[in-house]
Amino acid sequence: MEKTTDRGQKDMQSYEGQHNSLLFFEKILSCSGKPEEKRRQVLEYCSFFGIQERTIWKKLAMFREVGATDKLFKEDEFNYFKDTDEQIREQILVLIKKLPLETIKDFKELVSFTEIFLDRVRFLCDSLLHFFLEKEKGAYRETWDMSLYTDFFEHKMFRELDFIHEIINMYSFESLNDKYGTWLWEKVLDEEVLI
Repeated sequence: MEKTTDRGQKDMQSYEGQHNSLLFFEKILSCSGKPEEKRRQVLEYCSFFGIQERTIWKKLAMFREVGATDKLFKEDEFNYFKDTDEQIREQILVLIKKLPLETIKDFKELVSFTEIFLDRVRFLCDSLLHFFLEKEKGAYRETWDMSLYTDFFEHKMFRELDFIHEIINMYSFESLNDKYGTWLWEKVLDEEVLI
């Protein structure tokens, strides 16, 4: 994904890419279309440039704040985690071949858990952004105390990790995905409050 992102950044930085991006940002922020249609357009844009949706959110916020500026198209700063993650993934491919057969089931279980957990963390991060936007959407700033938002996120993450800890203490490792998945489904069925 890193190489695609690099290509997307270069495409966006060309004169034509910048021009088209500015038109796109203006269209998304000014049109009164349905949110799901706007998001569909954002996802198409992300797919075309090979960039992440969060990058567009950041650029849309910057565009709304300062307008058409060269900062919108500046190359992303070095991200230690992306580079390190790439190295770790390469090592995983080497090490998975050396894994004893009797541990493969546990490894698959762990991979499944990390996928579910990452999806959940993304959801909680999006919930945090939604909370901020919902609270601050009026004509005036609601609160200058950002701890309201960080406390919200801390509470959500603490509850998540606390429940995972409970599962690990009470059940076997093989039950982790099943129990965690059931807990998440209960939250969906209870229509977990975003705010």
